[in-house]
Amino acid sequence: MTKVLITGAYGFLGRYAVREFAEHGYDVVAFGRDPEKLQALTESLSAEKKEQTELVPAWGQIEVYTGDFCDLRAITKATEGVDYVIHCGALLKGWGKREPFIKTNVEGTRNVLTACQINHVKRLVYTSSPSAYAMENNLHITEADYNTDNHLNHYIESKILAEQLVRGQDKVPYAIIRPRGLCGVGDQNMLPVLSNANKTIGIPLFEKGEIIVDLCSIENVALALRLCMEKDEALGQVYNITNGEPRKLTDLADRMFGALGMKVKYRKLPFRAMYGLAGGMESLFKALHIYNTAPMITRYNICTLGRSQVFDITKAREELGYAPKVSLDEMISNYAAWYKEHEMQ
Repeated sequence: MTKVLITGAYGFLGRYAVREFAEHGYDVVAFGRDPEKLQALTESLSAEKKEQTELVPAWGQIEVYTGDFCDLRAITKATEGVDYVIHCGALLKGWGKREPFIKTNVEGTRNVLTACQINHVKRLVYTSSPSAYAMENNLHITEADYNTDNHLNHYIESKILAEQLVRGQDKVPYAIIRPRGLCGVGDQNMLPVLSNANKTIGIPLFEKGEIIVDLCSIENVALALRLCMEKDEALGQVYNITNGEPRKLTDLADRMFGALGMKVKYRKLPFRAMYGLAGGMESLFKALHIYNTAPMITRYNICTLGRSQVFDITKAREELGYAPKVSLDEMISNYAAWYKEHEMQ
């Protein structure tokens, strides 16, 4: 039986990746630092497995390994006997000191590469980030448009450096995905932030509401990871991953808040002024050495909401056979039902 190790296993993407691989018959090593969260993950997935035994009889085994990929010995030990590694783990936040991002996202990835080389792993699938594309309006972003000079925040810098590590070596076979706008049931980042903004100051509205966004249901990202592991065509390649359903931000917000039974509250704002204000707030926070909490707005936040971007996923469709299995409308319906049950009680 093929064995796959998944880092960041109890994170938003990691959980779905564990499920995707196990559901397709792979034995999975769920790797993470928190034993309680790993245990909760396996219990939850075991319950899903029982419910779906008749529909999905070939579930693989799931075992847990408590460790930190920033510890070379731990990740090397964990990858013994493993055929493939899916590297989802990362420090994911928009503000903080540079050192933790470099340690986790860059040096941690270096450790994963070293462990894969030592244990002769057949392929590493690395989860990169399309955040390097941020800043400019672009309605046709290809993999070649990656901006390695983007320094909006330390997270972006660290993910660029980590991807360069993976692509710059020839000892470990690899494939890379750049998934855009991960959202779905369990999301604690993007959709909750919009919901909280709607309850307070309102959702920022730039460019007269004409901003186009390109998102990806979390299940589709997990699917892309599996395809990158399985397909020979993926070897040494990089893929943009989205749902392939670009829409106006206002259309998505109206659809989501309608499903939640809430009225949308927009707040028209000028992009340049808000970008400048965000830069000033960042400078002030740095001068005061405030890193434990983020500024109310950051330049990356403003770019995310104020720049139209559409990603070309032709390469993933043609080389991986990637076909999104969960539409944005389905994702919104599922998320709304989950949110009402868990967050509005």
